[in-house]
Amino acid sequence: MATKRIELKQCSVVFNPEDHTYYLPEKKKFLSGITGMLERQLFPDTYAGIPEAIIKQAAEYGTSVHQSIEAFDMDWENDGTQEVADYISLTSENGLVHETSEYLITDGENYASMIDKVYRVDETTFDIGDIKTYGVMTPEKREKARWQLSIYAYLFELMNKKAKIRRIFILHIRNKAKKDGSFDHISDFIELVRIPSEIVKDLLYTDSIGQQFSNPYAIPEDIKSQESVIRKLIQAKTDAETRLNSIKARILSLMEAQDVKSWATETMRITRKLPTTRSSFSLADFKEAHSDIDIEPYMKTSQVAGSITITL
Repeated sequence: MATKRIELKQCSVVFNPEDHTYYLPEKKKFLSGITGMLERQLFPDTYAGIPEAIIKQAAEYGTSVHQSIEAFDMDWENDGTQEVADYISLTSENGLVHETSEYLITDGENYASMIDKVYRVDETTFDIGDIKTYGVMTPEKREKARWQLSIYAYLFELMNKKAKIRRIFILHIRNKAKKDGSFDHISDFIELVRIPSEIVKDLLYTDSIGQQFSNPYAIPEDIKSQESVIRKLIQAKTDAETRLNSIKARILSLMEAQDVKSWATETMRITRKLPTTRSSFSLADFKEAHSDIDIEPYMKTSQVAGSITITL
């Protein structure tokens, strides 16, 4: 028997774009938006240190891009902007079939928001995406979007009981003129890992009772408390490497001047390597020059251990 096609439910929440509020008539109450809740609970420094004029300018640009893309999705109106052209390319490349835009979701009690884009996968499965027009997609902005879309996915499935969200992602689109006349052009599809619904429910409940949520993805306190030690160790390593490199440079200079190949003490041996040349194989150039040759049988795959980078 064929699977019955799910048609998305509409909620009774009334959104006021002027003051960006969500009102639930049957409960006669205003509901909290998801973005504000996230800034209250997890990302309090989102706009710290950014001038109000810059925030306003960014918001106006973001709104114009959203409106252009929505006009294309809903009415097939293409205003000819690069942003709309990039959106069309991203949806085509990633197999996105538009279902609806600005889809209102709610838990019917405390929270409401609008999903930028809902795409249909099949009769019961959907993808949801959020359009971002940032100049730089910082790790914090990406993480905030992950929480935002994970909450959206939870509320979407709460409203549409038999529906499932397959993917959550950012459509990072930007083509803003710079002072030098060039353009800051970005067109990127960024898939995100969904945060489990149990954690999302815990966040919403904690916020609803006026308490502070403990982020399970935050850096553990025992590691955070070692920051000063990490700083000192990294600085000591840098200083040691700088000093050692200086000593090695002087040794090499002396050995070259005296044409000595090795020195030794009772506990140390210093060996000078003579200058040489090194040849390497350019796989990219070979593939370009011999596109007719299948090199896959000659490729070797090896495991590379994971690692971390610490930036101070």
